[in-house]
Amino acid sequence: MFKSKWVIPATLSAALVVSAVPATALQAEAKVPTVKKVDVANTLKATSNYYYSLPDVSTPTYQSSDAVLNFARSNYAVSKDYYTTFYKDVERELKKQKGQFNGSPGALSKIILAITAIGKDPKNVAGYNLINLLGDKLVAGKAAKSLYITDYLYVLRALEAKDYSFPAGAKYADFSRKSMVDYLVSTQFENGGFSWAEDVENGVSVDMAAMVLSALANYDSDPAVKASIRKGLDYMSSQLTDVAGYNPWGGNSVDSQAQVVIALTENGINPKTARSFIKNGHWAVSNMLLNFDAKTGGFKTTPDQKSPQLFATTSAMLGLVAYDRYASDKNTFFDLADAKASSLKYDTTAPKSLSVTKVANTTKTISGTTEPYATVTIYNGSKKLAAVQADAKGKFSYPVKTAFKANATVKFYVTDLAGNKSKAITQKVADRLTPATPKVSKLVKGAKKVTGSTTKGATVYAKIGNKTYKTTASTKTGSFSIKVPTLKEKTKVKVYAKKSNYTSKSVTVTVKSK
Repeated sequence: MFKSKWVIPATLSAALVVSAVPATALQAEAKVPTVKKVDVANTLKATSNYYYSLPDVSTPTYQSSDAVLNFARSNYAVSKDYYTTFYKDVERELKKQKGQFNGSPGALSKIILAITAIGKDPKNVAGYNLINLLGDKLVAGKAAKSLYITDYLYVLRALEAKDYSFPAGAKYADFSRKSMVDYLVSTQFENGGFSWAEDVENGVSVDMAAMVLSALANYDSDPAVKASIRKGLDYMSSQLTDVAGYNPWGGNSVDSQAQVVIALTENGINPKTARSFIKNGHWAVSNMLLNFDAKTGGFKTTPDQKSPQLFATTSAMLGLVAYDRYASDKNTFFDLADAKASSLKYDTTAPKSLSVTKVANTTKTISGTTEPYATVTIYNGSKKLAAVQADAKGKFSYPVKTAFKANATVKFYVTDLAGNKSKAITQKVADRLTPATPKVSKLVKGAKKVTGSTTKGATVYAKIGNKTYKTTASTKTGSFSIKVPTLKEKTKVKVYAKKSNYTSKSVTVTVKSK
């Protein structure tokens, strides 16, 4: 939990779990329920790889706070300049807007969270104090009546990240943490839910309830907040489907579930054992996996969609990271007290793994395996043929458009998601079209046949002087027997084979006396 002055009592997580169920279920709640097994680590790895492969994610801008926060909190190894690229773009945008941001207080709060997560100080970004700027945005937003619930909850998250605070004085008096907490509690509806705006009841949703509860998690020493959290948990529990999910727009919503995972873990509740959030063996993370696309590693907004979506994958990764951190006994997702630049992970190692089919002049498709989502660049000599991206399993294939020439050099380079490039992996094109050089049996004077073996079905020629004799090698064994005039001692016989437009090397045999 957050490591600031508002410390949650050690017994609170148990109290919150119990409070989320009817009194008749209290005894049963103490029992650990049986739930579906989930491979969180490998799912998170696959999702991270897919997420990082997306163009909108792989090259961050100042608007990439979700991706930066996800990678920083999951300790996923990114390129050595990933976080620097994000930070520099924040600086660039600040300078461009002369110390301002056009976005909402909520959007600026997410940038502050991301900057904090990578070990930077939001109080000094290109010489600007983003915390003070955030306070100014709140003051202006209130005057313009343009603030939403999400602004308040994200501002609280940003301030709690590393115990930031606005300057003392009357200017920010309406935005003390207590004032914002009290305001959020006051917007709760009778059913326990929250909306995106205080009086918009048709905007009540599990997503909003979960987001508010996660923002309130650090303030439950206040009885009103504690009661609000309990009421909110009851509301979220009451909305569960038979598979422990949420169905706000038709179809199982991974976005809603991810927010619930965060709300539970930020409040010290284990989603895997909280009976009031389990249905028929399903629990929060197993429910999220109903939307998992195993082919790519991404997540779909609803299970029936054909392909994964960026927003759904962003949400799902956030939920997976939040649960993984909880299960690993680390600081919660939004408790950034442990965030340090030195703790970030980078991938600076060139790929070493490439398994590829042997290339021949008959090859129709080149295929192989490497790192997930790595790019395999193929050269024929010095000519670049293609850059092919591997899939989630590292598999790739390239349909050959023009046949390779025998003995040509084919080179492969592998570039991983972090931009690290391997050394060239080289192959010499195997010749599977030119018939094998005939192996000719010993020739002695008086013989009337030239025998031996070569490629099956090839036409074999025996040239004696200026005359040539031929036959077809066996299609089963490759053996051949060419009828020739009676051979004389020291006669030279030149033997070669042809198949299609390809001719083998020749071999010359001298007739022996015996």
